[in-house]
Amino acid sequence: MRTTTTLFILLMINWAMAQQDSIQLRYAATITEADLKRHLSVLASDAYEGREAGMKGQKMAADYLRNSFQEFGIGPLAEQDGVVEGYYQPFDLTVTTPGSMSLVLDGVRHDYLGDLIYFSERLVNDTAFEELVVAGPVVDAQGKAHLNGSSVAGRAVMLLGGIRDAEGSSEQFSFFQELSLKSKRMEAEGASLLLVVTPELDSLKEQMGHYLTNPRMRLAGEEPRGSTGLQTILISEELADAMLRNGRTTLKKARKRTARTPKTIPTRFDVVLEPKIGTLVSENVLGYVPGTERPGELVVVTAHYDHIGVHGDEVYNGADDDGSGTVALLEMAQAFAQAAKDGHGPRRSVLFMPVSAEEKGLLGSRFYTDHPVFPLDSTVADLNIDMIGRFDSSHVGSDPYVYIIGSDRLSTELHEVNEAMNKVYTGLDLDYTFNAEDDPNRFYYRSDHYNFAKHGVPCIFYFSGVHEDYHQVGDEEHKIRYDLLRQRTLLVFHTAWELANRPGRVKVDVGVGEDGP
Repeated sequence: MRTTTTLFILLMINWAMAQQDSIQLRYAATITEADLKRHLSVLASDAYEGREAGMKGQKMAADYLRNSFQEFGIGPLAEQDGVVEGYYQPFDLTVTTPGSMSLVLDGVRHDYLGDLIYFSERLVNDTAFEELVVAGPVVDAQGKAHLNGSSVAGRAVMLLGGIRDAEGSSEQFSFFQELSLKSKRMEAEGASLLLVVTPELDSLKEQMGHYLTNPRMRLAGEEPRGSTGLQTILISEELADAMLRNGRTTLKKARKRTARTPKTIPTRFDVVLEPKIGTLVSENVLGYVPGTERPGELVVVTAHYDHIGVHGDEVYNGADDDGSGTVALLEMAQAFAQAAKDGHGPRRSVLFMPVSAEEKGLLGSRFYTDHPVFPLDSTVADLNIDMIGRFDSSHVGSDPYVYIIGSDRLSTELHEVNEAMNKVYTGLDLDYTFNAEDDPNRFYYRSDHYNFAKHGVPCIFYFSGVHEDYHQVGDEEHKIRYDLLRQRTLLVFHTAWELANRPGRVKVDVGVGEDGP
């Protein structure tokens, strides 16, 4: 029995070796742990200031990527007015700095990050209020309102309780789930402003400091996302008490009086706006290797090279997110460029495109698909790499793995190509957990491949999962597992090589699906 098993394994190894392409292997061998580390040690260093879109560090990273493409022998693209400037596809961003809204009570102004915070700005005009509908925990876990006949339509509502403690990651997630539930219910009831009183305001400001101060960005000319609907503001107990005292009661008394039925409290206050809006320019970087036989057909490889910048004295270097994907893309570009120099260029063209402003809402890839340099109907596939340098808690001590997301959403043939390349060349455990239609994380909609998928371009999102340093200062280069990073990079390389060289392009045979995240 043991002899039979051993013979079977040897036959399978021999079969796999027979399927391997010696030329393909030659250029795969140029992808090394040392080169991945060399690139990442630069891009994820403090000098690059967290690579925030439109900022100095992102410009430095764009220059590094451009210079790398030049060194590989990849030339600039022909100028296209408003679309391409050599190696760059620039795009304009409208930048809103949080903090445009303040609450004025008895002539005293209460500002953002003082007695109040919010996570979106939806009011468009200064607004005066003469009263508050004050309520206790009137929204249950299913989102049903228990207003006992009280109307909140067109009025300001103050919720006094029911939001759980925000300490810790899981509780924090519950906090925001519940806050969203209450906001949506009060919006459905017609409220015009929601004030949520929380004793955890200082804790939230500390936990969410980077997010609360980080500029919001959108593509120039677009309306801000979430610019309509109910404005929700979290306020301190001290501010709530002052507002209620203005209405001749106190927070303590109001909690008792509104435990079962909301009460209307006369109190005059204003919400005033001083919008803080500016503009920036960011860039996608373009490394184009032309095809030898079918140059009009294109394989795209993407990875976002921006991260979330600096907060106070802390630099968020984003070594895994997505420095890892960016250096994987660079190493692949070098391998394809060298193959082209040696007379083994791909049949189809390949565009290696590090994109920017992913952290601001997939903006760089959306700009590309709205203003494609190459026609989307000639784009064979997008292979997107976002965080492939570490492992998550589900794979501690496991065999080398990578999450595969989206491979079968538009093309079963693309899925089969990726599976075959893994079987022949890399032998990773391909984990499809996050490819499930009902994935609560919705990862399929949360990285740059999705902007291609929306246009019917087959795509694969390569991902190694979220870890404890996700969007934290601890996402540093020395924590990268370069052995895993190289193995995962090789899978993307071999899949890209196959897509660029196989006789026919992979077919779209599945529906596009949802319109958006």
